[in-house]
Amino acid sequence: MARSIEKIKFGLKLRTDRKENALTVKIGTKKYALPYEVRTITSDDYVFVHVPPAAEILKIGSKGLEPVTKSDEAEKAVQSFRKARRSRRRARRSKDLPEDVKNILKAKIPAGHKIGYDAEGNLKLVKTRKRRAKAAAKPKAATARKKSTRRTAKKR
Repeated sequence: MARSIEKIKFGLKLRTDRKENALTVKIGTKKYALPYEVRTITSDDYVFVHVPPAAEILKIGSKGLEPVTKSDEAEKAVQSFRKARRSRRRARRSKDLPEDVKNILKAKIPAGHKIGYDAEGNLKLVKTRKRRAKAAAKPKAATARKKSTRRTAKKR
């Protein structure tokens, strides 16, 4: 279902960039900045401008800027305003390692050790901590015995 142009404009207002004193008027030879907050989004083919209380989607054409009147064309404008998200898969760049780290990595790290730093910041081999697996919980006996106390021990 196609959305109305007014709903599309309302949605675009939320994604705009603010620009202070972006509207200017040229009177004679002087240029004056108007004290309005202008919000805009631009793409290659379309411009969205919001100056309170009005908003408009404009198409950039050979004749200049023309208002968009059809909802289908407004949807195309919204698609063109969408910014491509950065790919999560970035090319991994090889980073230069310090020479001492390269030398340690060239020598094989023995099992049970890792690379660490001493108090002066120099690299050294450190033994890794071995963690024990938790023992499996033993099932409790079906009949629990009472804990013997001094009184019960004397009676026995």
